[in-house]
Amino acid sequence: MGEARKKTLLVDEWGEVVALRKGLIVLLKRVKDGKGTRLIKKAEVSPVELDSIIFTVKGASVTLAVLMEATKYGIDVVLMDNWKPTARLTPASYGGSMRLWHTQLKAYTNKGRRTKMAASIALGKVSNQRSNLLYMAKLTTNTRLSSSLRKAADRINGISTNLSNAKDVNQVRQIEAAAAREYWRSVAKLIPRSLGFKMRLKRYSLPKGSELDPLNVALNISYGMLQKEVWRAIFAVGLNPYVGFLHVPRPGRLSLVFDLMEEFRPVIDRTLIVTARRQPSLIAGVKDNDSARLSVVRITAKSINEIRDNVWTQARVLKDALMSNSEYKPFKLGY
Repeated sequence: MGEARKKTLLVDEWGEVVALRKGLIVLLKRVKDGKGTRLIKKAEVSPVELDSIIFTVKGASVTLAVLMEATKYGIDVVLMDNWKPTARLTPASYGGSMRLWHTQLKAYTNKGRRTKMAASIALGKVSNQRSNLLYMAKLTTNTRLSSSLRKAADRINGISTNLSNAKDVNQVRQIEAAAAREYWRSVAKLIPRSLGFKMRLKRYSLPKGSELDPLNVALNISYGMLQKEVWRAIFAVGLNPYVGFLHVPRPGRLSLVFDLMEEFRPVIDRTLIVTARRQPSLIAGVKDNDSARLSVVRITAKSINEIRDNVWTQARVLKDALMSNSEYKPFKLGY
């Protein structure tokens, strides 16, 4: 639990510098005044207290001394582009065991084994989506809406039973997609109309000339932060992040990271659904208001901190399932 209390240094303004001074990692902000341009201290933290350094802007810099210190203390240094992790600092000593990587590749190339692994991963996501609807059904005072959510949860449960009989990964994806459509239709009923949310959309699936609504923007930001944490957990246990089961492996694609993310996406969904209902103006501002965007980042970071132990546990569970050739049991979200 101590790991969850460590601090994150967010480097999110142009011209900021991360440096090492007297054994402390210091975040410096560049300011202009009558005397010219100078650096002032924005934050400082001991390396032993620091969990992550996250860069979200291209116009920032970091000293080599900080990177060396990060390697020494196991501090996660991640570069984000449009709130998606694109690179991280990797120690030269990193490398999963060849036996584990061989076992992972062997499971991927075995159609039956890969299908079962993909089905277990999808079941985790679908079950947790169902839990979200039941959770919201308990919270809402609108009896008609509550009933609608419970019925949708039952339909999702019915859809999920088909996963155990899936013949291949494509069929697993089709079942998962059917459950997702049911889920997001119900989520749309929970979101204030002023936010304009109708369905889950990604940038590449947008109709030409249209823009993402604020909640979809918030989801993209928050999923990016979740990706960072899941990638780190997979990295830590020695799994190959590029060899997944549900997601198609492609050069440079973190397929296994996307796999393990699935069962935790509903945790992010729940946080943002509740926020959208209680503070719709906050979500509405994420598209063009830096303050609102950073508030969403902080809310998401808190949510991820609360499940960090679960994420790391599931990475180990996944590793153990592969090594023992046993069933993978996903994380289950309560309601």
